[in-house]
Amino acid sequence: MSKKRTIKNVIGINTGHDGGCALCVDGKIVVAISEERLNRKKNSSGWINSLFYCLNCSKINIRDIDAIVFSGYKNKLPKKYDGGLQSIGFPKEKCFSVDHHLSHACSAFFTSKFNEATIFIYDGHGNGQDTESFYIGNENKITKIGGNPLRDAQRGITKAYEIFTSYFGWTSSEAGKTMGLASYGISDKFCKYPIYSQRIDGFYINNFGSEGYLSDRLSHFCKSNKINIPKCFSENSVNDYKDMAAWVQSEFERAIFGDVEKAIGLTKSENLCLAGGGALNSVCNTKLLNNKKIKNMHIFPAANDSGQCVGNALYGYYVLGKNKRNKRSKWVHDYRGKIYNDNEIGKKLKNRSGFKDDVISRANKYELKEYELNQIPEIVAKLVSEGNIVGWFQGGSELGPRALGHRSIICDPRRRDMKDILNKKVKNREEFRPFAASVLLERMSDYFDINERSPFMLFVAKVKKDKIKKIPAVTHVDNTCRIQTLTKKENGIFYELVKKFYKLTKVPMILNTSFNVAGEPLVETPDDAVRCFLGTEMDYLVIHNYVLKKIL
Repeated sequence: MSKKRTIKNVIGINTGHDGGCALCVDGKIVVAISEERLNRKKNSSGWINSLFYCLNCSKINIRDIDAIVFSGYKNKLPKKYDGGLQSIGFPKEKCFSVDHHLSHACSAFFTSKFNEATIFIYDGHGNGQDTESFYIGNENKITKIGGNPLRDAQRGITKAYEIFTSYFGWTSSEAGKTMGLASYGISDKFCKYPIYSQRIDGFYINNFGSEGYLSDRLSHFCKSNKINIPKCFSENSVNDYKDMAAWVQSEFERAIFGDVEKAIGLTKSENLCLAGGGALNSVCNTKLLNNKKIKNMHIFPAANDSGQCVGNALYGYYVLGKNKRNKRSKWVHDYRGKIYNDNEIGKKLKNRSGFKDDVISRANKYELKEYELNQIPEIVAKLVSEGNIVGWFQGGSELGPRALGHRSIICDPRRRDMKDILNKKVKNREEFRPFAASVLLERMSDYFDINERSPFMLFVAKVKKDKIKKIPAVTHVDNTCRIQTLTKKENGIFYELVKKFYKLTKVPMILNTSFNVAGEPLVETPDDAVRCFLGTEMDYLVIHNYVLKKIL
C-alpha cells in the first residue's frame, strides 16, 4: 500500500501574466502577492520576487514546503513542471501543475462558505481553447462538467468583450473602461446585431466566425453589418463610442446569464461561485444577484489571473493533499500582503532616507507628525472632510485589483468637483470613469438600493433618489455606485475612519480609489507610497500612525 502524501504547506505560483505567489499553511492563505507590486510593471509575468517575498514574510524555509503548484496561460504546463527550482535544491517530485481554469475554480470554491456549488469560470483565454468552464464543487472535490463547446478560444464570451475594448483604443486588460463608458450609452441602437448566439446545446458563442485572427473576424462582422468603429478613442469621441459600449455590455450580460443558467441546470446547485477576468464586471455581477435561479453567490476578489496563485495553492492542499474542507480557507478579507514594521517605517520617514531618486528630488518636502494609532481615524476624517486628497497605507496589501482600504486614496464624496480635482491632481483617468465608495455596512441601505454585502467592491448599487445630490463624487451617470461594504471586524481602522467621517458629516462613506497613478500597479511598500505621494499633488499621506503633509 502506498503511503499517503502529507501536504500542509503549499506554494502556488502563476507563471503567466499577472504572475505571483501564494503560501497556504493548513488550509489558510497566509500571504499572497502579485509580481507587479514588487517589480512595478503592471500586469507583469514572473514570480521569483513573489516567491521570496512569501517565504520571507512567513519565515518558512523552502525545505518545509510539501508541494509547489504552477499554472500558466494558453499552453498548459507539463505535469512535473518545476520552474527551474531544482537549481536551488527543491525536489522535482514535489512540483506539480494545474489547469488554468481549474485553478480559477479552486480559488472561487475553496474560498467560499459553500459545501457544494456551481462554479462558472469565464476569461479571455485559459489553457488550450478554454474560455468558459463549468464545474461542480463538493467538499474537497471539484469536477468539470462542461465548457466552451466549439473548442475555439476566439469564439469565447469574454474574448469578444476584450477585442471590442481593444478596438476602442485600450488594451484587453482595460475592459473596466468599456464597462464604465457603457453607462453613458443606449444599447438599443445596435440591438439588431447580436454579438452572441445560443447554440442548440444551450451555450453561447460569439458571432465573429472561425476564420483568421480575431481582430480580422471582428472587422468582418462590423463591415458586414455596416457598423462603423472610429479608429482611435479620445475624450472628444466619447459620443461615438458610448452606445457601442452599452451594446457590448448588454450582449455580454445576455450571454453570461444564459451560460450561468445552463450550468446551474447541469449541477442542480443554486450556490454560484465565479472567477476569471469576466467576473470583475461588477455591473453584470449585480444583475446576476436578481436571477431567481441563484440562491447564494461568491466571487473571488482576485478573479483575474492575479488569483491563480491562490487557486494553485488551494488545489495543492485540497486536491493533491486530499485534506478536509477547512474554514480557514474562507476569504473574509483580501489583505494578504506583508505588514511592514512600524519602527522601520518611522526611522525611514524621520531620516528622509530611501525616497530620493532620479525621478523624485523632493524628499524633504513634507512635514511629518507621529500620533497614537487610535487618533488616526479622527484626524484623517477631518482632513478628508476639509477637501484634502489623502493617501492611506495600512496593514498588508490587497491581493486583487481593487483598493479596499489598505492601499487607497481617499476623498470627500460630497463634493461635486472632487472627481475632477482627483483626476487632475493624481489619477489622470478618463473623465467618464466613475470612482467607488466605501460605506459602513450598517448604513448601506440608507443610501443604496441593494441587499447584498459587497466587501470586495464587486457590485454596483443604485443610489437612492434623495441621496444622489449628497454624494455626487461617487455617483455615476446612471445613478449607480460601485461599493465596498465595511465592518469593524473585517476592516478595522479603515472602518473606524469612515465611522468618524460619518460622525463629522452625517455621510457614512468616503470616496475610495486605488493608491497609484494611471498605468502603475497599487503601491506595495512604504517607499512606493512616499514616492507616489511626492510625485503627485496629493495633500497628505498616512502610513500607519504617521501623517505626512505636503509642503509646496
